[in-house]
Amino acid sequence: MVTGAQRQRTRPAWSGLALAALVVVVALFAPQFAGAGPNGNSQSLRTLASTDAVGGQLSGGLQKTAAQTSSYSIMQARLNSGKTIDARWNPCQTAITYRVNLSGLPKAKRAAMLKTVKASFKRLSAATGMTYRYKGTTSFVPRQDNLTKQPAEIVVAAVSKKRTDFPMTARSLGYGGVLWSTWYGSQGEGAAVMRGYVVLEAAAIQKLKTGFGRGLRQSNVILHELGHATGLDHVSSRRQQMYPTLTASSPSGFAKGDLAGLARVGKKAGCIEVPANVSISDLS
Repeated sequence: MVTGAQRQRTRPAWSGLALAALVVVVALFAPQFAGAGPNGNSQSLRTLASTDAVGGQLSGGLQKTAAQTSSYSIMQARLNSGKTIDARWNPCQTAITYRVNLSGLPKAKRAAMLKTVKASFKRLSAATGMTYRYKGTTSFVPRQDNLTKQPAEIVVAAVSKKRTDFPMTARSLGYGGVLWSTWYGSQGEGAAVMRGYVVLEAAAIQKLKTGFGRGLRQSNVILHELGHATGLDHVSSRRQQMYPTLTASSPSGFAKGDLAGLARVGKKAGCIEVPANVSISDLS
């Protein structure tokens, strides 16, 4: 079975640099693909989506899809047996590749944004122990129906929300998530994240401060969405980057709880033996 998850962050009506609270909404979509592979192993595609919206409380339902502590929350993949396990990348693949689409930004701002994205991946690598490899730019825009066709394992796209079909609102800042594969059969059962994606609302993201630091910054939105693209979900602690509200007091980069969650799904979690018949390939 292949499964995925998505997360969105939004902006408020702009009043100076003030940002209101963000809300998460979780929804499970029906399987997109199902079939039997070699040796009697079966797999299918499914997406799990949640939305960050401004001006509300963290919704229920999130607890149904994530393993939570007070400081971090991890998306859970449900296996055929009914068991749930952490949805995570295979840390033993050579590298997790990524491409960037900055076509929604003015040309004069693209170099700075690319630098921030690359620096964010370096921070993610330091936290997970996994290797991320930049493969260049792309015109690809993640949508609900094309994730298996991504030109890299993670795509970061700064474009108009009109170019994607993820449920981004008028005040959205970004949307991020993963697509994972679960399998069962003669080779046993298991799960692994195979694709990740981040969509940044180009017009909104430009209104945030550049560089790294506390508060209302582009880098904090990117790191939050990359957290989703690694398997992290929202948390209730305001001290963490994965808290669903971007505020003037948001931490500079990943906080202690975020780092603990990223370590749990990172290299130290150990290799995942992905059967050769799993339909989404390793692009490294």
